[in-house]
Amino acid sequence: MSPEETQALLDLQELDLKLIEFEKHQQIHERLLTEIRAPYETARAEKERVDAEMIEAAMQQRHFELELETNNEQFKKLQTQQMGVRNQIEYNAFVHEMDALKDRAGALEESGIRWIERADAAKIRLPEVTSKLEDEDRKTSAEVAKLEAKRTELKRIHDEAAALRAPLLKIISPTVLTYYDRLRKTGKSPFVAIVRRGACGGCGYHHPPQRMQEIKGARRMIACEQCWRIQVWRIEEEEKVGF
Repeated sequence: MSPEETQALLDLQELDLKLIEFEKHQQIHERLLTEIRAPYETARAEKERVDAEMIEAAMQQRHFELELETNNEQFKKLQTQQMGVRNQIEYNAFVHEMDALKDRAGALEESGIRWIERADAAKIRLPEVTSKLEDEDRKTSAEVAKLEAKRTELKRIHDEAAALRAPLLKIISPTVLTYYDRLRKTGKSPFVAIVRRGACGGCGYHHPPQRMQEIKGARRMIACEQCWRIQVWRIEEEEKVGF
């Protein structure tokens, strides 16, 4: 490969890694949103439960109040009718029915009190769950904003990389490009590995001397015998490590 093609291949890899990062972020974006929103959704559900409890308690309290009023009206009506009875049998029947209404009144009062207590408990909890929901709403909004900002930035980088990618494809030979695309699909970067100190920059495999000469000569594309990544040698990289 010519120096121009080698550089184009390395530049292509750098751009593709940016594209891959955006693709990965896209894949996990919804999951991240769900994770960020989870505490808020929990707090919202708890607030809704407290609100529903207050509404239910008020409805049930009113229900038992109306039942008690009806029960008391029936009791008063029986009291009035009892005054006109003419024999013991009728009197005893009235007494029995009135006793039943008294018992029912007691049960209705107890039920009403229980719902009053539940309403009071919900009212006590309401400020706490409301405050929790507001806190989680602020936190969630901030985290979602950061996530969306990252997504926007990655999209900008993605679009720039996609635009810069096209000219490079014209420099790289079809054979090399086909092999490179096959490596790219594996997702195991780097796809193009710079050889340093005689070893593959991808897996660390040490090339035999003859293979190193072929890599340095760059007359053709050479892949690592162990990981199959494209091997590239650059003298400036060897100078960095003291060769």
